[in-house]
Amino acid sequence: MTITAEQIKFRKGKIGASQFGQAIGHGYGSRTRAELFHQMKGHMPPIVETTAMRVGNFMEPFILEEYTLKTGRAAEEYPDTQVHPDEPRIICHCDGITSDKTRLIEIKNVGPRMASAWENGVPEYYWVQGCGQSMLTGIKKVDFAAYFGGNDVRVFEVEYTDEDHAALYDGLKDFLRYMDNDEEPPHVIADLPNLDKYYAVEQDVVTVVPADKFDDGEVNAAIALYRKLKQDAKVSSQHKEHLAIAEFTIKEYMHSTELLVGQDGQQLFTWKQGKDKTVTDWEGVAAKLAEQYNVDSLEYDGIVNRETTTKKGNRTFLCKIKENV
Repeated sequence: MTITAEQIKFRKGKIGASQFGQAIGHGYGSRTRAELFHQMKGHMPPIVETTAMRVGNFMEPFILEEYTLKTGRAAEEYPDTQVHPDEPRIICHCDGITSDKTRLIEIKNVGPRMASAWENGVPEYYWVQGCGQSMLTGIKKVDFAAYFGGNDVRVFEVEYTDEDHAALYDGLKDFLRYMDNDEEPPHVIADLPNLDKYYAVEQDVVTVVPADKFDDGEVNAAIALYRKLKQDAKVSSQHKEHLAIAEFTIKEYMHSTELLVGQDGQQLFTWKQGKDKTVTDWEGVAAKLAEQYNVDSLEYDGIVNRETTTKKGNRTFLCKIKENV
């Protein structure tokens, strides 16, 4: 969708759907709430249209046609901009809608380079964008039509709930309060409970992600910052915040993969899911048995006391030598 001069003027001081994720801490890569705050306050240069944006706009009609061919659902461009009835600074413009008005269509020109980010479905920053569009239009189903290059067009179907809408709205209102108070917002990540459910899929493959396979250097910069901060003896709240942002950027890039390596083959980071553990609440079992076999409380307490022992703590060895940085 090409943005007109009138639309740019209208959007000034407002949060659009593509910014919703960033506003609530679910932004792409290292894009933070603070960065969005300064952009909206005019402290940073405006974002200029890139080649990737122009190509995406050019490809939209083709991808929309492919969506219809794949799904059998007639589709058309979405006609106008939606504004939240209670907060006019929250707005969106959708790419398309099915002719029966039951599904929104969000078009993404992904390309093969970014395909790994879609391995488990819609990336979270786009998931949040779709949630906002659903919230503002009242249409619960959003189809993401993603073009990966060649003849590879895929459709990802997401259905949002009132709970999703409420959680997103609360996060956006929180960001706007910082705007109103002219105060830079802290780095927090809003809780979107159904977002975790969307990604609740098994990960059984370890994939190596080369650290040189990204376009704008954000991940390289985050890796360098992370390593520097880890070596820094100074630990402050700002230090921890910058470390958390760097870690978030690296994890966002790794997505569902477990190993990140550099161009030289050196292992840089692992992010592995621990094995689930089966834990038995033996105290609960004993209480149920005591209740079932009519064991009185004094006898029960006596058994517990006799079977309770103190386990000696482990001896931990730590290196306390401070390296000169």
